[in-house]
Amino acid sequence: MIQSIADFCPEGTEAGVGLALQDDQERYLFCLAGRGLCCPPGQRCYAGIGGHREPGENWLACAHREALEEVGADVELLSVSETWHIPKSGSPQQVDVSDRPLPLALYEMIHPAGTPRAGEAYRIVVYQARLCGMPLHLQEDEVLAMIALTREQVIRGLATKPTLAELLAGGARIVARAAPIDGQIRVYPLGTACALAHVLRKVRLSSSR
Repeated sequence: MIQSIADFCPEGTEAGVGLALQDDQERYLFCLAGRGLCCPPGQRCYAGIGGHREPGENWLACAHREALEEVGADVELLSVSETWHIPKSGSPQQVDVSDRPLPLALYEMIHPAGTPRAGEAYRIVVYQARLCGMPLHLQEDEVLAMIALTREQVIRGLATKPTLAELLAGGARIVARAAPIDGQIRVYPLGTACALAHVLRKVRLSSSR
């Protein structure tokens, strides 16, 4: 039974933090993978700001450090009313954890095929957050751009790989970029972006009943 982040991420587990960010129009903000990340030809993944927790580092400190390193801006972690556990197989379920602030999601991710750790498990503690400033100093090898997607685009990302141009035509926007981007690249979610899509889809299904 998961009653705390420590239950979800026991010592020795490969784990990190991810941030679910929204802009002032309620679009969700993601980092488009830089050229240093292994992606299939003609494709780029997108994910939330975040990364591995360092030894001895707490989860909140990890969130702030990763935001400053990846986009040059700090974040404010926001309170949520419920936490979702998203197992590597199965539907998201609400869990009651003791940690504060409450994480939005506890996501069991499997590294995808074609990546250095393909098939291995990685656990992500996802916090709802907002940026405290504009993204600055994006490093092209790490973050090619920051993109804002609508709620529906986030959900549909689990089943489709649209081109960047198609996303922009459907309401997405590029918030910041480190270099020119080919609008015909196909994009797909990874990590926090997948976790958020599962949560949003579950909430939508529950509310429609």
